[in-house]
Order: sequence, then structure tokens, then C-alpha cells
Amino acid sequence: MFKRILFTCLVLSILLITTSVVLAQDDILLYSGNQDIDNIDPATGENYSINAALRSLYDALYIYRGADTEPHLVESHEVNDDASVWTFKLHENAVFHDGSSVNADAVVYSFNRLLAISGPPSWRWESIADENTAEALDEFTVQFTLTKPYAPFIGTLPQLFVVNPAIVEANLGDDMGQTYLKENAAGSGPFMQGRWEIGNLYEFIAVPDYWAGWTGDDHLDGFIWIIQRDHTTKLNSLLAGETHVSDAPSGTEKEEIVASPDHIWEEHGGFFVNTLKMNNQSEYTSDVNLRKAVAHAMNYEEMKAAQDVSVTLMPGPTPADFVGAVEGLDYPTYDLDKAREYLAQTPWPDGGITLDYVYVTELSHEIIPGLILLEGLAELNIELNMIPMLWPDMVASCASPETGPHIINIYTLPPFMDPDAHLYNQYHSDQWGSFNSCSFYQNERVNELLDEARVTGAAEARAAMYTEAQEIINAEQPSVWMYTLDNSIALHTCVKGYRYSPLYPITVLFQDLWMEGC
Repeated sequence: MFKRILFTCLVLSILLITTSVVLAQDDILLYSGNQDIDNIDPATGENYSINAALRSLYDALYIYRGADTEPHLVESHEVNDDASVWTFKLHENAVFHDGSSVNADAVVYSFNRLLAISGPPSWRWESIADENTAEALDEFTVQFTLTKPYAPFIGTLPQLFVVNPAIVEANLGDDMGQTYLKENAAGSGPFMQGRWEIGNLYEFIAVPDYWAGWTGDDHLDGFIWIIQRDHTTKLNSLLAGETHVSDAPSGTEKEEIVASPDHIWEEHGGFFVNTLKMNNQSEYTSDVNLRKAVAHAMNYEEMKAAQDVSVTLMPGPTPADFVGAVEGLDYPTYDLDKAREYLAQTPWPDGGITLDYVYVTELSHEIIPGLILLEGLAELNIELNMIPMLWPDMVASCASPETGPHIINIYTLPPFMDPDAHLYNQYHSDQWGSFNSCSFYQNERVNELLDEARVTGAAEARAAMYTEAQEIINAEQPSVWMYTLDNSIALHTCVKGYRYSPLYPITVLFQDLWMEGC
């Protein structure tokens, strides 16, 4: 208890210092985030906090506003009949923060760098593009000649953030600039970097003459992403006016926030999926019957009731309301008798083993399922070793099957509305190394189906392939499919311009916000 009080006091002291520094600037938004921004290289960084930073520091060809995909760097585009050749005319007034032009050469450079590094974001393009795909036709026209047709191509382009080639080349090192860009931006976005203190705070300073302008009545002078992992600290800071926005508040905070005349509680359904990914290559969880036993040992209804946020249980590998979901799958429910039947078919019919369960430090959404699974597995004489980790360390553990834990609690979010966006990066074995694929699942037929569906134009044929893939995945139980999170965010009433996006559900598009009377 003493440590918790000391920690809370320390965080509040930091907040007071931060607040006093920015009081002279009326439109500095203080944002309470529970996750670090530990990598801002567009070629390797990808999660909710990183994407919030990338959208602020960089520009992409397209941008998500609400549920809409809008042209951003693109002024107009053309596509051929089979969706294999895409030609984009760029805005000619877009400039990087150093004043140089965001031109077709920069787009080609950024795209080729993404493919060459082959980091987590590159799964969108790896099977449909190569080093010859992107070509600058003139200074402001870029053409993508895909190796295979791909109808959802535009849906991938909000993640194609354009880097300044001159800055990357000046800091190339021996890793194509990854070391430098991990903590230093080279973009053209609406904000530039200020203080950058990993584990503490991240400062973003508005570009006054931002080339794309601002969509609202006004715009922020900047914002500070302040790390607050403890829900009590987040709530107290928000209600005291020390922060203006709090992401992922717990349901226990709702009553106080709603009761405050100065605050707004926003809650929306979406596709933010929680999964317990089981390492399909490790000693114990490589056994499909053990995986099924674990899945039947989870008391889903109790877990749902115990969560401090509203959730919707998953009916298999895909959310029920997401495009391409298969109805009627025989997915696991809480049933200890079935769990024992499956366990009896393993080399450990009487249990007597220990499984590691990794979750984000102090994140109650992930602690609760672990505690409930611990109780269920205890009935099978299986011990669950709960291991808290910081998110960057969890991501690092997913680099290979050898470092991946038996079970890890992971949230995933499809980056666009297509089955490819939800299934490919989780269940295609080429995607091993990303937190999305921390189950290290491998099935050659599933690989074939996902590859073929990506390049098939006929809607019915694609749907049939995705259905078969999901049926196989469901039968092999690579993960425990948990729920979609009904996403919440809390804002001070002085914050204007917020618009919910199902593709970025637990944060905000900072460039569209402004403040009145904060």
C-alpha cells in the first residue's frame, strides 16, 4: 500500500510540474495514456499508442476519420480493371518538417523501405508487392503495379506513412535508419516532437503552418501523452483537471465521470479483439488437445461479468459483426468435463504441469481473465503462473517461438474493413515475429487460402476461402478467443472535435481536436 501511495504521489507531482510548464499555452492538451510510445519508425512500429503518434508526426496517402477512409496526401487516383495497377496524384503543397517536398520519390522510398525491413506493418503488402512495385511517374504521381491484383489496396494505405528520405539517409547506420527513427521523427505531419521521455511522457508540438490545414474550428498548440498505468491515478488526474483526456478508463470510473458536469464519457462497440494466444510451438501448448482443454477451462460468462468494462464474447476467431465472420462454428464454452476429456488425450492426462500467462502490468482487463483461467485450470491440476510485463517487453517476447510464453494476453485490431485485415497477420505463418501472431500458428492449407483470397477479385470466391480458413483455425484452437472490447474514453467538455473511429477505438485523432475554455 505504501508503495502504491508513493507511486501515485510521484506521478501527481510530475503532472503538476508538467501542467505548470504549459499553463502559458492555452491549447496544450494533456492526454493520459496507459501505454508507452516506444517506437515511432513507420516501418517497424504498430500498436494503438504508436499509431496515434505516427498519425500525428507523419502523413499517409489516406487517413481514417471516423469510419471513413479519406484521401490525405492523395489528390486523386485511378485503378485498372483487375485492381493490379493503382496510380495516385499527390498534393503538390505537402512538405516535410524541414521544408522539403513530400513527392513521389519520397513515397517510393518509404514503401520500399517498409518492404525491405519487413517489420510488423509490412504484412499488408508482402505478398502483393516487391521492390519494383512503386514507381514515380513524375514529381507528384506515384504508381503501384502490384505483383497480384488486390482489391482492398486503399485500405492498407493509411499505414503507409511517408518518411523524409534525406533524414533517413543521413542517419542510415547499418539498419536502414531503424535505430534513429525508433525515437526520432522524419515526417510531414501536423505535429513535431518535443520532449521524449520513454516511460514518462511524450510531447507533440503543432506545426503552425501545417500544409494540410486543420479540420476543426481551431487546433491544438500541442499535446503531451502522459503515461499513467494506475486507474485511480488516471481518474483523479482527469477529475482534478490535470489531464484533459483519459484513454481506456475502467467501468468502475464511469459513474464518477458521468456525474461530473465537466466531463464526457464516450462508449462504443468495435473490433478491438482480446485473445489469449497460446504458443503452438512450445512444449505443452503445441498439443491441440491441451489447447482445447485450456479453452474449455475458461469461464467466459464469469470473466465477462467480472470485467470493469463492457465486452462482447467472441463466437470463434472473428467478431460476429465483422465482415466475413462465419456463423455456427463449434467454438469452446466453459465446460470442465470437456476440458478433462481433451486433457486425457494429451501426454499429461492428470495435469501436473505449469503454464505461464503473460499480461500487461497492472492492466485489470488482462489480470481478470488470468485469475479466472487460473481457477479453471486448477480443477485440471494445471498451475497458471501469472507474469506481468510492460508492453514493449511483451512485444519482444513474441519475436520467436523460443521466447514466446505459453499463453499471452493480446489485443488486436484490424486496420481496415476486410477479412484479410483480421486473419492474415494473426494466422499466416509468414507473420511470425509480430505480437499479432504470438500464437505461432502454422497450417499450410490456411496459408494457401489466405494467400489466394488476398489476390482474388470475385467476392463469393473470397468469402468461401475465408470461411474454410476460419473453420480450420477454429478446429485447431491456436488461441482462446475472448471478447471484443466496448471501447471507452473520457474527455473534458472543453475538448472539441472528438470523433469515434472503430479502427482507432481507444485513442483520438489529435489533429482534429481543439480546446475551448480549458
